[in-house]
Formats: sequence, C-alpha cells, structure tokens
Amino acid sequence: MTSNGPCDITRVNETKIPPNATVVSALDPFAIAVDVFSVVIFIILAVLAGRAVHAFKQSKQALTESASLISVIVDALTSRIEQSESVVSQVQSELDGVKTRTGGVEWEQASLHSSHLQLLKSMQEILTNDKRLIGELEQAKTKFASLQQKRPVVEPAAKRPPLGGVVSEGDVLSSVTPTERETLEILSREGPKAAPELGRRLGKSREHTSRLMKKLYLEGYVDRETNRAPFRYRLSETARSALTPTNTEVTEKSSEKA
Repeated sequence: MTSNGPCDITRVNETKIPPNATVVSALDPFAIAVDVFSVVIFIILAVLAGRAVHAFKQSKQALTESASLISVIVDALTSRIEQSESVVSQVQSELDGVKTRTGGVEWEQASLHSSHLQLLKSMQEILTNDKRLIGELEQAKTKFASLQQKRPVVEPAAKRPPLGGVVSEGDVLSSVTPTERETLEILSREGPKAAPELGRRLGKSREHTSRLMKKLYLEGYVDRETNRAPFRYRLSETARSALTPTNTEVTEKSSEKA
C-alpha cells in the first residue's frame, strides 16, 4: 500500500500514546514498594510480639525458680540455726559446769571461762547474722510471691456475645449437652472450680475439658478467673439465675410431691 504523504503523518499523530499511560506505569513500582514495605512491617511486628511472649514466659519461670531456690536456702539456714543453738546451749551448760567444778583453780577457771565466752560470743554473732539473712530471704520470697500474683495476665480479648443473647432464663438448659449441663450444675452447687478438677469429676480428658470450658465461656454460661493458674471457672450471673428455681417452681414441685 502506498503512502499518501501528509495524511499519513496526521494519522500517526492521532495514534499517539495518551499521557496517562506513563503515569500508570510509573505508579506500579511505587505500589509494589508500598506492598513490600507493609509485608516487612507486619513480619517485624509478628517477630517482636513472639519475642515479647517468650520473654514473659522466661520471666515468670525465673520468678518461680528464684522462689524455690530461696525456700531451699531458708530451710538450710534454719537447720544451721538449730544446730548452732544446740551448740550454744551445750557450751553454756559446760560453762556453768566449769564454774561449779573449778573451785579454787582461779587461773584455769578464768582462762577456760574466757575461751568459752569468746566461743559463745562468736556463736551468737553467727546466729544473729543467720537470722538477719533469713529475714532478708523471707522478705525476698514474699516479694517474689507478690510479683507473681500481681503480674498482669496477657489474654486476648474473647469475642463473647452479650450474655442475654445466648443465655436466658427460659432456654439456658435447652441448648446444652448432658455433659455441659452436669458441669453447670457442679458449678452452681459447689462454686468456682479449675478445669482439671472438673475434668476429674466428669471423667473427661484434659483436652476435652479444656474445649468444653472454652465453649461455655465463649457462649456466656461461665466466667473465667485469670488471676492465677490454672484458670478457675464460675457460673455467670445469667446462668445462675436461670439454674436457681423460683419460689413458684419450688411451690409447684412441693405440691406435685405431696
């Protein structure tokens, strides 16, 4: 096909690439860089969170081990004090006996009395130091115990529905399994219980009991006490009011028995 001169030039000018095409291609690398930066930030936050949880567990374990070590030291020092007191008592008894037996041997009595007094003084100083050390260790043990109790419990916020949305006075027992109902009745009669104790009462494994109590907690049947391990579960107020028979129900049941 032959060229028509100026007409072909006009067609070429009309088919030029729009200016926006260059902007879009330039923005693509920027968007990719933003995505990569976001992924890197997310990975860094995940690593920092994992390290924080690991550090918390190591700190708690260190506190427990320190408290145990202090208990061992206190027991050893207590035994040492008892032995020292026994030696002091024996020395004091011998000193009193020497005073009685020496009679007219003044020089020997004075020398022996002096040595015993020095020994007695040394033993009393040892006892005083040991008792002071025990007091300091007891204070440290109490401080460690208080730190363990006051350390905040890191627990993700549970997505629990409002208690009234799942548990109501009319249907609290209609949607639970026999095992769940038995669990709720135990908590209603005997008060808060830990999951291992409930598992033994129900004859269930640890894993089964853990899943059971988590389900009851998330559905609003029980509340969880997390200030110490293992967690203790107690009946929620809504479930308690539903499980407690009203005066009318008690009267009707009494009438039926009569």
